[in-house]
Amino acid sequence: MKACVLYGPKDLRIEERPVSEPQPGFVRLRMGGVGICGSDLHYYHIGRVGNAVVREPMILGHELSGVVDAIGPGVSGLVPGQKVIINPTDECGTCGYCRSGHQNLCPDLRYYGSAARTPHVQGIMVEYPMVQARQCVAVSDAMPLDQAACVEPLAIALHAVARAGNLLGKRVFVSGAGPVGCLIAAVARLNGAASVAISDMEALSVAVRLGADAAFKAADPALADLANGCEACFEASGSVGGMNTCLRSAAPGGTVVHVGFLGEEEVAYPVNTMVIRKEVTVCGSLRAYQEFPLAARLVESGRLDLSPLITASYPLEKAEEAILAASDKTRSMKVVLTGPAL
Repeated sequence: MKACVLYGPKDLRIEERPVSEPQPGFVRLRMGGVGICGSDLHYYHIGRVGNAVVREPMILGHELSGVVDAIGPGVSGLVPGQKVIINPTDECGTCGYCRSGHQNLCPDLRYYGSAARTPHVQGIMVEYPMVQARQCVAVSDAMPLDQAACVEPLAIALHAVARAGNLLGKRVFVSGAGPVGCLIAAVARLNGAASVAISDMEALSVAVRLGADAAFKAADPALADLANGCEACFEASGSVGGMNTCLRSAAPGGTVVHVGFLGEEEVAYPVNTMVIRKEVTVCGSLRAYQEFPLAARLVESGRLDLSPLITASYPLEKAEEAILAASDKTRSMKVVLTGPAL
């Protein structure tokens, strides 16, 4: 089978790997779609995501949809031919966080396509990925596999919106109109937000199609009109400028949710004027877990159409071309690699 293997910055190779049989508790899939994530882009261009540095060959990818191809001993509830999406996290299941329903905070959590550990956790950009059965969420035959590959970022958006609490009738601002930011706008609209504004450096049309009322370029002076006017703000750009715009936009008593990882570990934070004096609640949002089944149901039911998010699809053997396209934010939003199930 073909596998997309990264050896270092800009050293991506399509290799042939053996197709193995599933072990107890595991399922072999026929790859449907794999979404290219920002972490994949960072690994490709600079060989690292934060402190996670590529030190050995690593298969990329963690946003996966597919069709069950074979099941291992002891697997129940899944059958060959069934469409599934994958929760890419593999938690310990025994710590206090896991037992209390906060598996996303598990200190021993593993994540597909991650160099945070050595040996690295291999990803799923392969034609026949092997996953644990418990990581599979079954979806209907009618669900498009390319949209199913976008369920993972939708789950992240659902988790971020949940961190902000009740949005009914509230004014919302999102900094960053990448896939997660656009999906936060869509989920905020589903949750009854009175208005949703979003800003970014690049094109904003997808955000508007997914539910934003107003879209601003990051340098637009009109952003100043949002100051102190939004009860819930989401920082999804991963930039200091976006962070400051969120804090300025937050209304007194409002909430700011940090979703995007900043490029710097420590930044100047205007605590006195933007947090204390406005009594703003600031919180973080990390990955997702419980939200995966809901995310799948929202897409397969048609309540959320993710097709505007997908700007291009490429076969797996053209992974490098796809990654370069995904890197050009002036023309790409979510780029999906396709496999034998599509």
